[in-house]
Amino acid sequence: MKHVEPDGSRWCIVVADDHRADRAIGPGRHPAPVQYCRLGEGATLLQRALHRAAGIVPSSQVLVSAFEENRDFWEPAAWFIRPEKRFVSVTPQASQLSVAAAILSVAAHSTSDVITILPARCYVEHEGILRRAMNHALAELPAVPEGAVTLGMLDLEEGVDEDYLLVRRARTGRSLRVDGFARQPVPWVARRLRQHGALVASGILMGYAGVFAAHISKHWPGVSKKLTQLVAAAAARGEECKVPSVVNKGDSPALPHSLRWRPSAFQQRVIGVCRSGWSGLKSPQSVARMVEFLSNRAAAEMHDGFGADDVDQAAAEIDVSYRRGEAFSDLGL
Repeated sequence: MKHVEPDGSRWCIVVADDHRADRAIGPGRHPAPVQYCRLGEGATLLQRALHRAAGIVPSSQVLVSAFEENRDFWEPAAWFIRPEKRFVSVTPQASQLSVAAAILSVAAHSTSDVITILPARCYVEHEGILRRAMNHALAELPAVPEGAVTLGMLDLEEGVDEDYLLVRRARTGRSLRVDGFARQPVPWVARRLRQHGALVASGILMGYAGVFAAHISKHWPGVSKKLTQLVAAAAARGEECKVPSVVNKGDSPALPHSLRWRPSAFQQRVIGVCRSGWSGLKSPQSVARMVEFLSNRAAAEMHDGFGADDVDQAAAEIDVSYRRGEAFSDLGL
């Protein structure tokens, strides 16, 4: 695990099966999970996530987890992903199982391969900054004892309804250790956490397939074997892997919720990312606020004109900070 191949051993799972229904965005549109919508101009959030994935791994090694009921939304965007690399949950309760199946499919290929898990439900203002951060995290991964890292976001705007990582500098390496996890704290608590260097949890995870697979086996004994069989059978037929909500007789109804990827349950390090313009869109309120922000900005741009120099400058600054080993200087750590 001391060396990461740049292409053949890297995979990316785009998680598109968040089934929360959001209010319609824009006039004349039907309610749908926000990852299938356009915020601002251009592509949908899912299309952006797939493009983001293809920027760090070969397009042939992009996998997607999706929800059957939303097929009309996600299938057109996933046209380039072969059927056997699509992991489709039949019910909302199976969404974690579909991600686990995707992970186990990579682990069956090689436990030393590297997996990046990307949520489609997010908004990123500056893609260049995020891509540099992901590449930096992949480069740092061989030096991380836990074998897994996540990205923690620090932006000028206050994160609304986000999860927070309480971090401190590790004794070795340039990653950060996690001291605690705060799930969507109330605004005044969130502000206090930010003042003490807490970072917004992005949900982006990078790690070795064997580390992810071991975590699944630990929390779902017996289920991982059944999922591996489902994956192998689908791959042999060249078909999508359909994942039911129950894979073994006698499974507890709470089983899909028993697997957690947050730091308190899954050991990982944190790489800080500054000024990427991140939003996890974890609530209707945060979605509404982002829509309002983008609408107001579009109106201002039409009135005043707009240049992209500030975006390029921000990307250049964080790139320089990574090269100098100062990626966390803005955190005061």
